[in-house]
Amino acid sequence: MSENNETDFLVGNLGSIVAVTPISADANKAVDAGLIDYDDWQMVGGSIMVDCRMAGDLLDNLQADGFSIADE
Repeated sequence: MSENNETDFLVGNLGSIVAVTPISADANKAVDAGLIDYDDWQMVGGSIMVDCRMAGDLLDNLQADGFSIADE
């Protein structure tokens, strides 16, 4: 969704956990609006920590919504 070729979300593979970090203003707005359903304890240092078994579906949905994803 980012119009200036800026990546919307950075993704870091931490083993059994995947860090999904909103980077662009659009990504931050989407997180604030509840596009990603997460519990408060999952937000660590600006990244949403997601179980690796759930991350694939989340990232697919974000891309289907027009967000760009890049590896950290």
